[in-house]
Amino acid sequence: MLKIGFLKDNLIRNKIAFTPNSAAVIVIGRDPKCEISFPEIKNISAQHAQLIHDQNGNLYIVDLNSTNGVFINNNRIAPGVQILLHKTDDVRFSGIGGIKLTFNPDDYSTKPGTGPSPILHHNLFYLLNRKSKITLGRNKDNDVCLDNPVVSSHHAEIEKRGEDKYLLTDANSLNGIYVNGKKVNGSVYITEHDVIIIGRFKLTLKGQAKDLSKEVAIRAERIVKIFKGGKVGLHESSFEIPSKSLLAVMGPSGCGKSTLLKALNGDAPPSSGKVYISGLSLSENFDYIKTHIGYVPQDDIVHKELTVEQSLFYAAKLRLENASSDFIKQKIDQVLRQLKIEAIRGSLVGKISGGQRKRVSIAVEILTDPLILFLDEPTSPLDPQTVKEFLEILKDLTVKGTTVIMVTHKPEDLNYMDDVIFMSEGGHIVYHASKNNYLNYFGVPDTVTVYTELVDTKAKKWITKHQQSHPNNSKSNSNSDIGRTFNHANFFLQYWWLTIRYFNIKLNDSINSLFMVGQAPIIAGLICLIFSSVTQAVPFLMAVSAVWFGANNAAREIVGETPIYKRERMFNQGILAYILSKVTVLSSFAALQSLLFTLIIYLNFSDSNPEWNDPVSTFLWMMMISIGATMMGLLISSLVTTTEKVMTLVPIVLIPQIMLAGVVAKIESPFVELLSYLMLSRWGTEGFSIIQKDVSAEIQVPQIDGSQVTEKITVNAIDQLKNSFHSSYSDRFGSWHGTMDLDLVAVLFITIACFIGIYVALKLKDPIKIR
Repeated sequence: MLKIGFLKDNLIRNKIAFTPNSAAVIVIGRDPKCEISFPEIKNISAQHAQLIHDQNGNLYIVDLNSTNGVFINNNRIAPGVQILLHKTDDVRFSGIGGIKLTFNPDDYSTKPGTGPSPILHHNLFYLLNRKSKITLGRNKDNDVCLDNPVVSSHHAEIEKRGEDKYLLTDANSLNGIYVNGKKVNGSVYITEHDVIIIGRFKLTLKGQAKDLSKEVAIRAERIVKIFKGGKVGLHESSFEIPSKSLLAVMGPSGCGKSTLLKALNGDAPPSSGKVYISGLSLSENFDYIKTHIGYVPQDDIVHKELTVEQSLFYAAKLRLENASSDFIKQKIDQVLRQLKIEAIRGSLVGKISGGQRKRVSIAVEILTDPLILFLDEPTSPLDPQTVKEFLEILKDLTVKGTTVIMVTHKPEDLNYMDDVIFMSEGGHIVYHASKNNYLNYFGVPDTVTVYTELVDTKAKKWITKHQQSHPNNSKSNSNSDIGRTFNHANFFLQYWWLTIRYFNIKLNDSINSLFMVGQAPIIAGLICLIFSSVTQAVPFLMAVSAVWFGANNAAREIVGETPIYKRERMFNQGILAYILSKVTVLSSFAALQSLLFTLIIYLNFSDSNPEWNDPVSTFLWMMMISIGATMMGLLISSLVTTTEKVMTLVPIVLIPQIMLAGVVAKIESPFVELLSYLMLSRWGTEGFSIIQKDVSAEIQVPQIDGSQVTEKITVNAIDQLKNSFHSSYSDRFGSWHGTMDLDLVAVLFITIACFIGIYVALKLKDPIKIR
């Protein structure tokens, strides 16, 4: 194995190892993007020289047109010429006083304070032939050291299990391992052809490790977005965005800025073309890429009912499932400090300013140290003073390794950008270059005038100019980039933390929660005031109340957090865990409402004639009806796009519950009878009547003088109710009609049907195909 080191003041500053049969290329320079970087040494150029190691073990050097040159045996070599190195050569960068290359790095001491140097060019196959098991991780004691914060100390291991059999195992790492774009749970057998991704590194058994953070951040090849109905939202475009840069996407309203952003990050994939993130196909590696990109849409992606710290804590628990509590606390402290929002960590998100909420949304995204951060108009809610500080924070993120792409309409934001994309009406990219040259390109004095050039007939000139200067030579075909497969996080952990978070949301929103619970004693009290005895109306009103509690509690709970759900779904959230967390919390409130309601009804009618029977069964049945209605409410919430539409739909759903229960009016036709089977109130009323057994009724008794006197009698509740149903009920169900068994099956059927409907509705909202 060939080892080399880089000396300054006779101390090793960096070192690297090349293994036999392994080709590798590294760049030495002052730029932090270089594999071997000396940012503090001024006489080293940004990209000073290149070392090339071939599969035969030869090492070559190339001067990359550096200012102060590369010297071999005191002779400066010509730029661009590949020179073979020998172990006896004296190789220096920038001459005397610069950096010296040594072929004996182990003979020297390492400079104190120097961190572990990444050894990126291990040939795993070579190592596995020397020992049967190797470890990979961030610590220096691993066989393969991958020095990056997103790599765990001991991340993975590979064990040779016989001829050409290799077992890759995740060592309970924080960010997991991926093989051929798919996350590995536990262990998997791999071959020399499989691509392994660990943290930021892509490896193969026989190839070199590649640091993905040094690749081009985004490469788009002939991407097109066509909406339903044939409208083109984004015309064919190909471009590259370098890593660790800050780029603005600008243009007039409706020109496709957000469409472009969503096409690049997978929220609304392009209809055709290819997108590559850090050299990886977005469509083929979405399982990996989704956890390494951040996305903050225009709407807030944090719950207003949680504190800032709670929002970050639950986001970390959902996204970093293997992280310890100490790690999460340190990470939260870090991002709060980084975004300068430490002072509001205990404040409710709903109580802070719009600009602060935007920072909290960004804080959620950078918890996972994304390669790329997408922001949709982040400076819109900010005042000029806050904008300056905010953009400086974004600039600092790029210095630390994150590429930031933001949609903006504010010209002053360009002062902090590296590059800018301008788009014209109709979804055309008309400029993509440095922010310093766009005014000359458009031949105008200011940014506002640029906007006037990009609308109406003027835009055609710039569309044509850009197309002529950027001929589409991309090899990508027109295959759609839609249709990805990715795994979700651990179901039980997701369900647990989603449930705990939702409980906290309800507890923090104490006023609304009290009003919600308070409905039960208020309605029950009104029933007690109006009815002096248990009539058929009481079981009916209990059933209708149970339906109202469940549906009203749930009808806004999904649609009200659509931006948050969409972002978490895009990252790793499973639909089933999400629905069950809602059902668990809302069912708890339904149980409390049912308990209070039943208790009041029982206490009031315990001494009446007839008295209220079996309060335990009453409570359980009311809770079951409420849970079924909760599913109905969640179904409504999953079908609509705004809370205003919920308010339109809820009466349409609830009024038939009153009309078709068989109490307000007799069911006169077989068709209406069939419709009533879909009503929870119908089966709920029947169930309460069966539990109660007897109810009081008023009858008119004729007198001798021909007058009539109203008398109260006790009748069988279920027999009286059956008279209100159509005769087809008994014909259809025979001896099963009017029984608790049938009521139970009917309520379960409606509940399960609504649950399936919620799942399907949420699944259909996925912008990508997730299996």
